Amino acid sequence: MERIVSDDIGSFPLPKGVTRQDIERMIANDPDQYERLVQEVMRMKMLSGVDVLTYPQLQDMISQFLGPITDPKNWGDEPLVIKESKARIHELSAIERVAKEYHDSSGEALRIRVCITGPIELHIRGYGHVIHADVLGSLTKSLSKFVKNGILRKKHLETRAICIDEPSLGVDPQLIIEEDELLMALEHVSNPAKGLDMQIHLHSPLEAEKIYEVEGINIIGVESASTPSNLDVISKGDLDKYDKFLRVGIARTDIDAMAAEYRDATGIDIWRDERKACQMIDEIESPKIITRRLENASKKFGNRIKYAGPDCGLGGLMHQELALKLLKNVAMGISRFSGV
Repeated sequence: MERIVSDDIGSFPLPKGVTRQDIERMIANDPDQYERLVQEVMRMKMLSGVDVLTYPQLQDMISQFLGPITDPKNWGDEPLVIKESKARIHELSAIERVAKEYHDSSGEALRIRVCITGPIELHIRGYGHVIHADVLGSLTKSLSKFVKNGILRKKHLETRAICIDEPSLGVDPQLIIEEDELLMALEHVSNPAKGLDMQIHLHSPLEAEKIYEVEGINIIGVESASTPSNLDVISKGDLDKYDKFLRVGIARTDIDAMAAEYRDATGIDIWRDERKACQMIDEIESPKIITRRLENASKKFGNRIKYAGPDCGLGGLMHQELALKLLKNVAMGISRFSGV
């Protein structure tokens, strides 16, 4: 069986003393400072040993894309359709320096995962839960340009996978969308990445059946560490039939629930004593436990599992050291599974 690739979703805790407002200020007024911060976080993430890291998602996942798309100065011939030259993820430029450092020391390209907030999520947050076909179409055209520009094939920096993040699909009861509109939008966004691993990150597996019909998406992400029953919704027969693969969540990221369970079991409140947080991770998200989760998933899906990592982003964790500890445990857990 081909070795399962470890990855991460992207978000990461900000350094102590840095707020989201500080990030917005840097981007607007001091882009060089923001670039240095992105590089610092990327270097930290690289210490984890994870195979394919997502560029550091330090911005808000909505405004990062919706902001440039809704700015008339960035439009081409149609409203909400961004010019290709403006459809850039600034963090990818920022990590060029880190990638060159890595190439100089290893002789290899730094392999990365690029995350794109999906058209359905952007429509919900910008234009409401009732999906309008014309608005969705424009958002889709714009996002396809971000995907195209996110495909890097340089000697020092290589895009290994691109992911469309659609957290509301299967979760938000107010969402109203025709199935053919959903499939058409996802197909169009993923189209520039043909031949590349194209993931979709779902926060619920209920929409997985529909994704089977999207030719351009070959990997379905399922959050299964905190909710193992999510894998029961997925059929290996369907994965075989449609030639789709899984990205399985094998490490929990629901820090509030984890902290509450740990407090009940041990009496230790990590919110009162943050020094105990890494101890908690080593006890309830140890490499051994992560390996066991991957073994259980592998028994059900075998070679249909292609990627594995944390359930979701790590931005909600209390500090960077805790996030790095979890990523290290993920990398070790997958390595143990693979016998490396």
